[in-house]
Amino acid sequence: MINKKTHHRYIAWGLTALAVVVASLLVFSLLNNLNEVGRFFASIIHVLMPFIYGFVMAFLTAPAYNRVIRGLKGLAERYAKRKGLSGEGRQRFLRRTAVLARFLATVLSLVIILAVVTALIAMLLPQIISGITELCYSLPESAGSVASRLKRMLDGENPEIEATVLALYDQLYETVNSWISSDFLPNLNKYLSQMTTGVVKILVFLKNFFIGLIVMVYGLNMKELLAAQCKKTIYALFPLPTANDIVTEVRYVKTVFSNFIIGKLIDSCIIAVICYICMSIMKMPYSLLISVFVGVTNVIPFFGPFIGAIPGAFILLMVSPLQMLQFLIFILILQQFDGNILGPRILGSTTGLSSFWVLFSILFFGGIWGIVGMVVGIPTFAVLSRLFQRLLSHLLERRRLSKDTGDYQKVQCIEKAGETYCYRRIPESDLQTEKK
Repeated sequence: MINKKTHHRYIAWGLTALAVVVASLLVFSLLNNLNEVGRFFASIIHVLMPFIYGFVMAFLTAPAYNRVIRGLKGLAERYAKRKGLSGEGRQRFLRRTAVLARFLATVLSLVIILAVVTALIAMLLPQIISGITELCYSLPESAGSVASRLKRMLDGENPEIEATVLALYDQLYETVNSWISSDFLPNLNKYLSQMTTGVVKILVFLKNFFIGLIVMVYGLNMKELLAAQCKKTIYALFPLPTANDIVTEVRYVKTVFSNFIIGKLIDSCIIAVICYICMSIMKMPYSLLISVFVGVTNVIPFFGPFIGAIPGAFILLMVSPLQMLQFLIFILILQQFDGNILGPRILGSTTGLSSFWVLFSILFFGGIWGIVGMVVGIPTFAVLSRLFQRLLSHLLERRRLSKDTGDYQKVQCIEKAGETYCYRRIPESDLQTEKK
């Protein structure tokens, strides 16, 4: 006769087997319908896009929001102390001040977002329109000017190189002209329809943006309540030690992303201003437009300044190849200044990643998520690296092995001697042989 404990064990085995079968069927179904699953998640993201915009804007303006509230609360407490308020009167005064502080902080956050967007549109739109117009009118003249400059630069120095460079340039110019006459103009209606689609996308973006502003207001004023509700859910679903670990890790994620992204935005604004000032001193055209490109793309770590330099170099090439060369040298110096001096001072060691892993995270997440992946790849990899290191430490601690990485350098084998472990190093003679 089967006892009660054995009966419960058989039930547990049966439920485990059923769960494994169901999970296997789900994974198999997902693998067979990846396109449908991708479209399903894409539709969900499309619906939630206003909320994504709102939470991103709330995340970016949260430091200014919090600082205003802390500052006004501090002023209110000092005022209440100076006036000798106490008891219920003091609490009522502080509550009213807190409401006023939240209102002013929310208004300031909205002003920051709208001012940044308005300033970008006011700076970029006229520059883009005038730049495109001037390029279209001056393209043939600029092309001939560039060709004559190249010819003067190479004249008499090396006839073979001169002939090769001018032939390549003529081929490029003919290709562009051929594309304009045979492809662009005959398909102008198609391009206009694509522009109409682009206008619709702009309208959708504006709709999502303005709804996102409303979501941002709610998010900023309800973030403490939302955080408390999330914590309550976590502590209800998980055991106490696991819940504490989850809360700790989420706080770490928030700290890493906040410090990195906000610091990178400040760094990019400073780089844009420096680029504009230096280009103005060197009297380069389109300095404002190119500086905004450089500043925006500088948000992408490591590769950002070079990506932003590409359109600027193309524009300057049509004006003066010498100025294009000066601009590229200046961008190289600016990137070195940002990477070695300005960036470390602003960002510090917010991620704790080495240069190798920084480059790896940019390339890996950039390949998966595109430009967004290049921006958030470093903090994402920092978080995953921390979780992996904690898992390794836990497994090593269970095996009573050292958690110090230095103990594993040049280790040949680990031998157990009673309750301790002996880390045997590779003999120096073997190391010398390997080097040879």
